[in-house]
Amino acid sequence: MELTRTELFEHIWTEPMGAVAKRYGLTGNGLAKICDRLEIPRPPRSHWTRSASARDPRPELPPAPIGLSETFALGRRQTRQSPGTRTRMSAEERRQHLMDTASVIALEEGLSTVTIREVARQAGISETQVHNCFGGRTELLLALARREIATQESQRRKRIARGTTHQTRVMLSTIGYLHEAARRGPLLQMLLRTPEVRDALKPEWAIQSDAARAPILEQLVGGGKMDLQSARASTAALTAVSLKAGGIVASKRAPFAMVEEICLNVVMAGVFSDDRLATARAGSES
Repeated sequence: MELTRTELFEHIWTEPMGAVAKRYGLTGNGLAKICDRLEIPRPPRSHWTRSASARDPRPELPPAPIGLSETFALGRRQTRQSPGTRTRMSAEERRQHLMDTASVIALEEGLSTVTIREVARQAGISETQVHNCFGGRTELLLALARREIATQESQRRKRIARGTTHQTRVMLSTIGYLHEAARRGPLLQMLLRTPEVRDALKPEWAIQSDAARAPILEQLVGGGKMDLQSARASTAALTAVSLKAGGIVASKRAPFAMVEEICLNVVMAGVFSDDRLATARAGSES
């Protein structure tokens, strides 16, 4: 049946919790948890054992928690399923579900609202269950940032694999990165602006960046086309251009098409310039 918070508040301050719980097919502990979730003040355990004059006065009923209505449903518990028919999330599925929930909260309400309590509430589980997956808020945000970075890197590798030349692979990588920045960038930008997340990811990011640049450096340096120092400087400069463009796209500070065109022109001009320098060097040495 449907009740309002006010009705339940009146019930539990008029008669013992056990009697109210029995009426709705609940345990006293179950009803207490419902009251706590709805932020309905409960009488202390000794309330009904004392005389009327010695009992605590009834407090005021506070407003409903943000995101919850004043009306809710109560009823008898469903028949317990047998272990063979019960479906539960695996530990990894639960982690992914919690990260999905956190990302929705961050994008809709801001990263500051992503707390263990709020994620648990919106996921429909207890805070203890969230802590079983993530030690705390920072660990949750770090896992979310790592997932976003891994997803972008996976997409980048798939695009690069379609290219048959160095120039084509760079072009595909740049276009793909900007599209990913537009689609997933806002969340990652928020996460990387959080000091504890940014500082924790720095060593990992440096390793991943080196791994991503290694094939490009090999292409530029291979066969003595370009010295390693020049190749690193060129790659770092063109990467900085892409990252800057990705930040502009993610924050929507300029039209996507315009940013994509400018970034691609700059990056590809740099790539062709490197190729010309490498060719000229190879010719002079021969």
